[in-house]
Amino acid sequence: MHGSRTVEFRLLGPVGVRLHGQNRPVGGPRQRAVLVALLLHANKELPTARLLELVWHDLPTSAPSNLRTYLTRLRRALRVPGEPESRLRTGRGGHLVHVRPGELDLATFTDLAAKGERATNRAVACRYFESALATWHGRALDTVALGPQLEAEAAQLEARREQVREQYLMTRLALGRHAEVLPELRALLLKNPLWERVAAMLMLALHRCGQRTEALTVFRQTRVRLVEELGIEPGTELRSLHQQLLAGGEGDSFLLAAATPGRAVTSAGGTGGEPAQPCDEPPAPPAPRAVLGERHSPHPAELPADLPSFTGRAAELAELLGDCFPEDDRGPAITTVDGMAGVGKTTLAVHAAHRLAPAFPDGQLFVDLRGHTPGTGPLSPDDALGQMVHALGVAERNIPGDITARANLFRSLLADRAVLVLLDDAHSEEQVRPLLPGAGVSRTVITSRTRLTGLPQAHPVSLDILPLHDAVTLFTRVAGAARLSGQRPALLAEVAKLCGQLPLALRIAATRFRDRPSWTLEHLRERLRDHRRTLRELCAGGHGVAGAFTVSMTRIGPEARRVLALLSLNPATSMHLNAAAALAGLGVAEADRVLERLVDAHLLRQSAPYRYELHNLLAAFLADRVRSQHRADVHAAMRRLLDCYLHTADATDLLIHPAPRRTPLTPPDPVVVPLTFGGVEQALSWWDDTHPHLRRLVEAAEEHGFDEHAWQLPLRLTGYFDLRGHWHDAIAVYETALAAARRSGESAAESELLLGMAFGHAQLHRYEEAADHYAEALAVCRESGNLYAEGFAAMALAEVCRRLRRHDEAEGYRKVAIDVYRGRGGDEAIAATLDHLRNTVWSGPRAPRPRARTARTARQTAALTGSCLVPITVRGRSAGSGS
Repeated sequence: MHGSRTVEFRLLGPVGVRLHGQNRPVGGPRQRAVLVALLLHANKELPTARLLELVWHDLPTSAPSNLRTYLTRLRRALRVPGEPESRLRTGRGGHLVHVRPGELDLATFTDLAAKGERATNRAVACRYFESALATWHGRALDTVALGPQLEAEAAQLEARREQVREQYLMTRLALGRHAEVLPELRALLLKNPLWERVAAMLMLALHRCGQRTEALTVFRQTRVRLVEELGIEPGTELRSLHQQLLAGGEGDSFLLAAATPGRAVTSAGGTGGEPAQPCDEPPAPPAPRAVLGERHSPHPAELPADLPSFTGRAAELAELLGDCFPEDDRGPAITTVDGMAGVGKTTLAVHAAHRLAPAFPDGQLFVDLRGHTPGTGPLSPDDALGQMVHALGVAERNIPGDITARANLFRSLLADRAVLVLLDDAHSEEQVRPLLPGAGVSRTVITSRTRLTGLPQAHPVSLDILPLHDAVTLFTRVAGAARLSGQRPALLAEVAKLCGQLPLALRIAATRFRDRPSWTLEHLRERLRDHRRTLRELCAGGHGVAGAFTVSMTRIGPEARRVLALLSLNPATSMHLNAAAALAGLGVAEADRVLERLVDAHLLRQSAPYRYELHNLLAAFLADRVRSQHRADVHAAMRRLLDCYLHTADATDLLIHPAPRRTPLTPPDPVVVPLTFGGVEQALSWWDDTHPHLRRLVEAAEEHGFDEHAWQLPLRLTGYFDLRGHWHDAIAVYETALAAARRSGESAAESELLLGMAFGHAQLHRYEEAADHYAEALAVCRESGNLYAEGFAAMALAEVCRRLRRHDEAEGYRKVAIDVYRGRGGDEAIAATLDHLRNTVWSGPRAPRPRARTARTARQTAALTGSCLVPITVRGRSAGSGS
């Protein structure tokens, strides 16, 4: 698992699916039950019959039909952009949900709990248990209609959770953290007063915190409840502990029996069974070691302060803590934390380091490598080594001058120590390699804005922006709950989005809001909405988002900077590789190379294969500069981008309508490579990802003076809109395109766009608006002499009038359509028009008798078309068949 997960399946709490941090709709309680049953058997085909049994207790006759409906909906909900098929798959005998490692919270919980139980170091076990419990978000399989079998599964999961919680508490007791666990143990025993193991742990914690009388009281109260409610005496474990405490013992045998994961050892690495220190006495310091020079070997504690407002990152934190306790002996663990500027890498690393510190009693080192510090270059490896060996007790005069000798000394000092090393803001692999420990149990955490792919022994944890819920929580914690009292959650969410859900931006905005009592949240929102000043607003105390971005830009080459600046012109929030290549004026292969380098630098995000995104704040930062500095380049780049989309739309239109009447397109720029598709479904799927941005694309074409692209692009996508039913979007795009067509004097395009808008309104049952647009289209067609479109407009207008019960108008427009088509010789169109005319007459106030109206319509059709193939049944006989 690498940092932020694309897909999350949740069973340990409210059942759900999250995609890129956003909840996916998974239906009601019964449909969720289907999802639960499949996830409990993830990656295994579940027979349909068994699935029905799990979901329905008393199987109704409608169950198989309902199941098919639920599976269809879930298949749609579990489609991940960029993946060739849905995660829900159907085989010959059943169904399965494909889950990748790290995506299912139940699997993560099970794995972490098992690692805790196998660990031979109590501190290690404790971290694993803590991480396992952090995967829970509520009651197991919540918000689901549970039948008896799934109810039993939920009960088993809850029981396993309590078992792990019990092991976690016991391990913390064994580590001497008695005062820390007291509140949790009291709450647990209050909730379940017959839980003997919890009573025993509470007794031991109270005893070791000097509250011996209260510890004995817990035993008496528990015994009374067991006798009165169950009629039994306490078990052997509880009685034995009671006797030990009465005799003045410390409860060591209880800890040995109950807190020995994998034959646990003490946190310092000694054998189990040594009594833990009382909670009011610190552990004895390690025995002094030989030192170099005059200083005694210290235990450095250099970690910066942990931020009390730390929010979210549960999955990444669990991964980071787990990485620092590998199960094998391959050497020191190394974890890299990478992400864009301001995403919270240092905050997470420092927070994790404070959690890890007790497991590294020989010290914690912190070095700022200054990889992206404004006004200064990166810290040299020899200077970093000098800082660390000095902190580990070597006098300055005894520190070697040669970098190789310093690195060797550093590794020697850590060989028999348990030290946590935090290297912050690394510039490159070359800077970091000499700073890594060799043998031993020390751990290293490295943060960097760039993926350090040249460290194959390191495990990467990549950070994305915060999910919206966590972003709102962080803003609230920094600003203060009292300051935000009574504010609308939707408004707070909007502010978080305007901050790009970037922790640095959220902290700055929340701090400014907190420190300005006269500001309202609406005022802050309006300041952030103005894109010309957004980055100025996100600056405080000489530090800001723009400054962080500026330093990141200086660390990449001039060609990458040029490409990145041009990518900010993309009006959509994401772009395909071919579109990015068109913007940059590069071939696809060369663009792919540059874009991948930007992804590694966390200046560009890859949301799916061949699809890229710029963070909204970084896009605003770049766009202001590129528009002011490179006007000619901007115009050419926008033309290439629009060429790419227009000719890709044309390829789609050719698949949907292989031989329609088309206005030829101007050839694209030679560097542009439009997308081609293997079939209609592939083309539709690509535009499904792109269509939310179409309005911005067409508006950008208008803004940059490309009216031809502005009206041609929507017309090439008429078939897509029709097949997918995106009529709200289509109407909005057509409106902009219509203005462009009128400016260009393109009457044919104007009539087609008016017809498209009218058809869209009709599909949305907005018949008054449809009638207005059809009438306008009819007028334009008459002026331009477009007879085919004129006939269609008249026929469609008649149908809309019929639906509005304006029957006289409808009949008149049908006759207009017939006249137009007679002039063109369109027999099929005349027949279709007469059929609509028949509907109009039938539904009108002067509707004739059925036999008469049928015969009359047939005779009219035959007379107008010259066709003798219209059979009419009159008085039980076939009339007109063959004559």
